[in-house]
Amino acid sequence: MTLGTLFLLSLAKAFTVVVALSLNIAGLLTWVDRRQGAILQDRVGPERAVVWIPKRIAQGAVVGPAVLAAGGALALFFLSDAEGVTRTTRAVLFSHLAIFMTWFTALVIAGRIKLRGVKNSFDRFIASVGDPRRIFYVGLIVHAAIFLCLGVLKGTPAGETLRDFLYGAGPFVFAFSVLFGAGYAAQRFRHERAGFRLIGLLHPAADGLKTIFKEDFIPPGGDQFLHKLAPFISFFPVLVLLGVVPFGDTLCFGSDDQGKIMLSKLLATVPRDGICPTSTLDAGSAVHAVRLQVLDFNVGILYFFAMAGTGVVGAALAGWASNNKYSLLGGLRAASQMISYEVTLGLTLVGALMVYGTVRIDEMVRWQAENTWGIFVQPVAFFLFFAAAIAETKRIPFDIPEGESEIVAGYFTEYSGMKFAMFFFSEYVAVVTLAALTTAVFLGGWHLPFLERDGLHIAFGDKEIYAQPLSHGAVILFGALAFVGKTVALCILQLFIRWTLPRFRYDQLMKLGWRKILPASLVNVLATGLIILAIQSGGPAVQSLMAGAAQVTQWVIAVGGIVLMVWFVRFLLKPAEHRRVLASSSAQYAASMGGTRTARMGA
Repeated sequence: MTLGTLFLLSLAKAFTVVVALSLNIAGLLTWVDRRQGAILQDRVGPERAVVWIPKRIAQGAVVGPAVLAAGGALALFFLSDAEGVTRTTRAVLFSHLAIFMTWFTALVIAGRIKLRGVKNSFDRFIASVGDPRRIFYVGLIVHAAIFLCLGVLKGTPAGETLRDFLYGAGPFVFAFSVLFGAGYAAQRFRHERAGFRLIGLLHPAADGLKTIFKEDFIPPGGDQFLHKLAPFISFFPVLVLLGVVPFGDTLCFGSDDQGKIMLSKLLATVPRDGICPTSTLDAGSAVHAVRLQVLDFNVGILYFFAMAGTGVVGAALAGWASNNKYSLLGGLRAASQMISYEVTLGLTLVGALMVYGTVRIDEMVRWQAENTWGIFVQPVAFFLFFAAAIAETKRIPFDIPEGESEIVAGYFTEYSGMKFAMFFFSEYVAVVTLAALTTAVFLGGWHLPFLERDGLHIAFGDKEIYAQPLSHGAVILFGALAFVGKTVALCILQLFIRWTLPRFRYDQLMKLGWRKILPASLVNVLATGLIILAIQSGGPAVQSLMAGAAQVTQWVIAVGGIVLMVWFVRFLLKPAEHRRVLASSSAQYAASMGGTRTARMGA
C-alpha cells in the first residue's frame, strides 16, 4: 500500500469518526437534552422552530430523494448480475428493505390519517385497518417469515427459486414503496402548508450559528493567552480519543497487477476464521487489510487514558486565567474530580485486561466475538466504569465544577461565543467518546450475536439451527451499524440519568469516588484474579461449562435485543396520554367536592 493511499484512507477514517460519528451524535444529544428539559420544566422546546417552504420546493424535496433511491435500487439490479453469496446477500437485504419500506410507509400514512381524519376513499381504506400498530405487527411477521423460509429452504430447489424471486422483486417493491410514499406526501402538500421542522434539529444548528457572531469577551485582569488556549486544550483530547476505538471489523480489499490496493475490489466473501486470507484470490494476488480504526497503536487503551488525562488541564487553566473566584473554584473542583475518577476509571478496566489478555481494543472486541461480551465476564466493572465515565464528563449528577446554584457557571463563567461553545460541546463529545469505549470493552463493539465473518450462524450447542451466508461488505456494514447503535443507546442512557438524579454535594462526590467506587474496583480485580485461577485449574470440564455459558449469553442478548426493539417501537406508536395531575391540597379538595364553580366573565 502506497503512502498516498494510506494517508487518504487514514483521512477518510478520521473524518468518519470525528464528523460522522462524534460531532453528529453530540449535536443530536444537545437536541435531546434540550427537548427533555422542555418536557420536564414545561417550557418551549426545540420542536417549535419551523421554516415554511413554498409548495413546489417542498414537493421537489420529497420526490427528488425518493426518485434517486428508487433509481439506484433498480440500477443496481439491472446493471449488475450477482451470483453465489453476493446474490443471496442482495436478495436478503433488498427483500427486508422492501418489506420495511412498505410497512413503514403504510404506518406513517395511517398515523397521519388518524391525526387529521378521513378525507377520501383511500383514507377510508387505510383507516379500516384500525389501530396503526397492526401494520407494524404484520410487517414484523413478514420479516420473520422471509427469514425462516430462506433458512429452512437453503440448498433446495425451492430455496433457490425463493432467493431468485426475492432478488428480482425486492428492488421493484422497494422502489414502489418509496415513490408511493413520496407521491402521497407531495399530494398532501398541495392542500397543506409545508413546514420544515426537522423534528426540532433546527434549534441546535441555529444555536451553533449564533455563537459564531457573539462577542468574544476576555476579562481585563485575566491572562489573555491562557484564556484563549484553555478551550482548545479541553476540546482537542475528546476528539482524538476515538482514534483508537475500532468502529467495525477489518475490510479486505484485493490488489491490481502491481500489488497495489484497489478500493473497488472488496472481497466477496471471507472465511469464518482469520482475517483477509490470500486463498480467496487468484494465485499471485495480494490482499490488503484495512482496519476500521484511525490509529492502530500497540498501546491501545493506554493511549486513551494518556490523552483523556490532558482534559483536566483545560478546565484548570480556564478557571485560573479568568481572574474570577467562581471560575477558580470551578477549575479546582474540575481538577480534583477528574483526577479522582480517572484513578477509578483505570482500575475498573484492570479486571477486563486480565480477562482479555491485551491492551489493544480491537483484540478485546475479537475476544468478545469468540467468547462472550465483557458485561457478562465483568459485570461489576461495567457498572463501576460507567459511573466513573459519567463523572469524567462532568454531567449531572456529577456537575459540581459548573454548579450554577453555587458558583454561577464554574470554570467557564467568563467565557462567551465560540470559546464557551467549545467547552459546552466538548462535554457532549466526551459523552460519545466514553460511550464508544464502553461499547468496545463491555458490549462487544461491532459484534452481533451469531453473526460471523462469513454470515449468520444460529446454533445451540454443536447443532446449527439456521445458517445464512452473507457477503463480506454486508457483514462489515451490520457490524458498524451495531457499534453506532450501542453507542447511541449508552448516550441516551446518560441523558436519562441527567434528568433523573439530583446533583451531589462536593463532599458526597469525593466520598463516592475514593471510599466507595475505588475500593469496589480493587475488590473486583482481586475477585477476577481468583476466578481466572479457578477456571484455569478446573480442567476440560470447567472449560466446556464456560463455553456453554458463553453460548447461552448469545441467546440472551439476541432474544433480549428483539424484545427490546419490539417494546421500543410499541412505545413510539403508543398514543400520548394527557393526565391531569393535582399538585396542591386545595386542588385535591376542590376535585373531591365536585370541582370549582365557574361563571361567565362579565365586563
